[in-house]
Amino acid sequence: MSSGKPSRWSATQILADDTTDTTGLDLERTPIAIPLEPRENSVSFAVESRFGVDVHGRSENQFGGGPMHRHTRARAASLFTLLVAVAIAMTALAVPAQAASSDSALGTKTPAKGTPVKIGLITDGKTSGTDNSIETPVSEAAVKWINQYRNGVGGHPITLDICVDNGDPSKSADCANQMIQDDVAAVVFGSNQFSLNSWTPLHNAGIPVFIFGSGTPDLLKDTASTFIFGSGSTFQNLIISAAKAQKTKKATAVVIDVPAATQIFADTSPYKKAGLDFSMVPVALGTADMTPQMQKVVTDNPKGVVHVVGNDSFCIAAFNGLRTAGFKGQVTAIPQCFSDATRTAVPKDFLDGIKITSSSPVDNPKDPSIKQYYAVLDTFGAKDVDKSRQTGLSMFQGITGLNVATQNLKGAATPASIIAAAKSMPWSVLPGSGGYHIRCNGKASPDPQYAATCTNATLLATLGADGKATKYVVTGDAQIPA
Repeated sequence: MSSGKPSRWSATQILADDTTDTTGLDLERTPIAIPLEPRENSVSFAVESRFGVDVHGRSENQFGGGPMHRHTRARAASLFTLLVAVAIAMTALAVPAQAASSDSALGTKTPAKGTPVKIGLITDGKTSGTDNSIETPVSEAAVKWINQYRNGVGGHPITLDICVDNGDPSKSADCANQMIQDDVAAVVFGSNQFSLNSWTPLHNAGIPVFIFGSGTPDLLKDTASTFIFGSGSTFQNLIISAAKAQKTKKATAVVIDVPAATQIFADTSPYKKAGLDFSMVPVALGTADMTPQMQKVVTDNPKGVVHVVGNDSFCIAAFNGLRTAGFKGQVTAIPQCFSDATRTAVPKDFLDGIKITSSSPVDNPKDPSIKQYYAVLDTFGAKDVDKSRQTGLSMFQGITGLNVATQNLKGAATPASIIAAAKSMPWSVLPGSGGYHIRCNGKASPDPQYAATCTNATLLATLGADGKATKYVVTGDAQIPA
């Protein structure tokens, strides 16, 4: 950051259409009650209409303390009937508006009516240093939505087979073997610190793996049965672009020390090719105070680019350590760094200007794709999860990516038919992405190192002092050829 402040993305660095929805109307239906207080010698009653209007009334012998004449009763009856009619009409008008709002977010119901297909999910869940247990309720809600609204897997409703490995390398392999024994047709990965341990047995068994993102080279370059919905070179592009904007030749990656993260930066050739002096600093999972490590980073790279990779608690420690050490360069990070916890624990002056690359406009509730994500969680039993976490959205994209990739599947849902359907899928929008597209035919990247990736697209953003993006810009979303 020059003079302690970051440079901003220029128009020549990022080009995209701004499709953010800035309008919306939420209509709430409120039941209307018409009470008429019962008096002495009266009998109260209540009528519940099919529109949800509770109408309270009474039958009585006296009105206002005196005999009720026929014309008075007639007027009262007419007034009562009018009020009921108005109440019903008002409520009836509100019902379609509410239903339309919900339907427009969830889409049109297209239930899967074929034979069920078993799909596996392998997730770290909660470990000693991270808590990604959010992935289970998010995936369960997504599957219910997919089965009711999105035709399942080529017309087959999904039955979810979940295995939690708790970040244990042996359990990661055990989960894969469980999936093979359970005869699943495909497996979706959530967070998986030892993804290679899970992937290898599945790959050898011919079972396709769908995953939002991976930095593991064996997965990225697989042409047989692996489908990755995030851009393979996202981190490289962000770091290199930020270094150019900062006019620096120094870049450091501060990375949570687990194989799934450190493998992303094992190949330093792209940075060297860009003329950068690049280094990686792994930090142990669960390190609460990173001031000593960040002091070393700042001593070596006081005004360059520092890229942070980890979950929110890891990134909080890294950000605060960099701030304490007096870092004056440009900070970049992954979206998993940011949650409401991050925005509370890290001072605003440090959050302001951080650059991110993201798979979704996670902190923009007005974006149609995020409205849909919220609607799925709220409707299908996951309304209490932390919607601010990118971890949940990435899980959502992994499950829904499988659904999108298999819409053209015909016949039985088997590992072979799912692989064939995914490789022949059309260019399609990935749910929760802010509108970018995927196509899993192996042509998304000309680089064979990223043969399994299904997109080149990503979102770029600069954060404000509130720790939220000032604007998301889609980049790299050119149509992938058939």
